[in-house]
Amino acid sequence: MGKVERSVQLLRASSSVDPDKSEVDTSRTVVGRRYLQYIIDQALSFVLALLVFLACFGFAVLSTEFGARGKVLLIVPFAAWILTLIATNLWFGIWYPRSMGGATPAMRWLGLRIVTLQGGEPSLRDYFLRWLLMVVDGLFLGLLGAVLIAVTPRNQRFGDMVTRTLVVRVT
Repeated sequence: MGKVERSVQLLRASSSVDPDKSEVDTSRTVVGRRYLQYIIDQALSFVLALLVFLACFGFAVLSTEFGARGKVLLIVPFAAWILTLIATNLWFGIWYPRSMGGATPAMRWLGLRIVTLQGGEPSLRDYFLRWLLMVVDGLFLGLLGAVLIAVTPRNQRFGDMVTRTLVVRVT
């Protein structure tokens, strides 16, 4: 069984939507869903990082009781927070959609998925480039990516245009 078939089976088993019925929807509902999807995925990433920060902060406070220096209170929790943000963004942007049929957790909840222009599943390289190019799309607090999604004919951000991918609504 190929990777695409496995991803389709995983998506079917874990979702109420049929991935075979994906279609390019250029309506404003996809644009709104993409904005909401980004906010939800980033909120999930932030909450996970905050939990790690709080756990590390608690650990740092306890370690000062045993003679650790005060800098531990600042360095360890913030380093853990930043590393967790990077790791969760990698997970949401690359690993999860690659293994779950082209959808992040929020995309699955909102009935969206990532496909190539030919309708196939993007490669690992495509997911990595999309994630890496979020640096460009995220300029001006994400305004550049939001404007591109709103004004391009296929509702693509810069990362989508470079990797020749689309975010489609699963109907």
